Amino acid sequence: MVLRTIRGNVNKYNPVICDKNLASSRAYPQRKLLLIWLLLILTLVILSAVILYFPLLSADTLTLFTLRKSVTRASIYSKAQEQNNGYYKLLDIQQQQMGKNKDDEKVVSCYYDTPNNQDNNQLMPSDIHAHLCTHINVAFARVVNKSISLDEQQYKVLSQVVKLKNKNPKLKVMLSVGGAGNDNGFSEMVVDHASRKIFIKSIKYILRNYSLDGIDLDWEFPAVHNSQYKLEKRERQHFSQLLHEIRSEYIREKRDYLLTVAVAAPETLVDVCYDVDQLNMYTDFVNIMTYDFHYFTKFTPFTGLNSPLYARPTEQMYMATLNINYTVNMYINKGLDREKIVVGIPTYGHSFTLVNADNTRVGSPASSYGTLGGLGFVNYPDICTYINKHNTVKIKQDENAKVPYLYNGKEWVSYDTPKSVMEKAKYIKDNQLRGAMIYSLNADDYGGVCGSEGDSLKFPLSQSVKNVLLEYD
Repeated sequence: MVLRTIRGNVNKYNPVICDKNLASSRAYPQRKLLLIWLLLILTLVILSAVILYFPLLSADTLTLFTLRKSVTRASIYSKAQEQNNGYYKLLDIQQQQMGKNKDDEKVVSCYYDTPNNQDNNQLMPSDIHAHLCTHINVAFARVVNKSISLDEQQYKVLSQVVKLKNKNPKLKVMLSVGGAGNDNGFSEMVVDHASRKIFIKSIKYILRNYSLDGIDLDWEFPAVHNSQYKLEKRERQHFSQLLHEIRSEYIREKRDYLLTVAVAAPETLVDVCYDVDQLNMYTDFVNIMTYDFHYFTKFTPFTGLNSPLYARPTEQMYMATLNINYTVNMYINKGLDREKIVVGIPTYGHSFTLVNADNTRVGSPASSYGTLGGLGFVNYPDICTYINKHNTVKIKQDENAKVPYLYNGKEWVSYDTPKSVMEKAKYIKDNQLRGAMIYSLNADDYGGVCGSEGDSLKFPLSQSVKNVLLEYD
């Protein structure tokens, strides 16, 4: 016990042992300090990363999430195309099977509204000249329960129009689905792949059983009606997917069916409704509805031109975009090829009631629709009849917009004539566009009432367009 104590005391005061203990006691705080510095540096690195990345997080989380989903969707499309051995390769095969490139053909695509049984004075299929148009779009079928729906009268008319091909084997007869006020059913149909598959099945059935050449989709408009709800359902992307799947089915079955769409003209609608590059990729051509630029509403209580070719010098900003020339170039800039662009030409006009009969210029205040037509829509022969009955009618030609308008008292009408539609057809030809879309044969002068005595030319507006595009050198 005494010995152990002495050794302990010796060790306690041994210089060597004391130096080791001292060194150890000095090293500990140094290691602790080093560890603190490492933790501090790591913390700074993490904070720097967070600070740099924070703007991305705070910019718009929803946008980043959408981008991620878009990339995923693009990957799915890519895989689907690989499974089809490449979309473009198959498209080339399809064109080879047809024996010619469809893009080389000029188009005069005419819409024909199916008549009902209540009016004997309507345009009947037998009254349509078989060589007037290159394509006839029989309008309009509806989407019901995710499938194409026609009533009995429409089926009958469809069969009668197809018989025109006996007189003109080159004529293409198509079924147009949708139309203004007929958008119900599209949203439910495009929402997922299974629903679109049902619709495509109905397309194949009607094309095959009624000897049709293709389908035209006139949805007015994707993602716009009930906008908040529909935008959440991503209708624009779903519409693009529908076009992709229809085209893929055509290719899979090795059929040369046509796929066309009718699209809006105002840029504000285009940006919301369409992926223009997808329209360009999957359609044979695109019918642009370059009309109804101006008509009376409580929000636009002033006169305006229905389908001006160019902007007027006094029109600025948004108003300067409401014309054919701006719309065509806008679509080209967004990626639509010239050979896919079919310019809409109306055979009807819009009427207005002037507030002041002495103020007759374009843009004058208007109080309502005119007395001509229904809700301001006036067929061309009705305009001719009005002019012939009233010798006080004044007709003016807007030299900038290349279209006429007339006024008589408080009646004011914007419309087209054979001269103005020929100007539009020349524009189409000069700009190497695919062709013209006529809306519609029903509103043209199919009875020959507009001609002078001894000249009862029928369909003068449609015929004038055809003459420029298909017969002039």
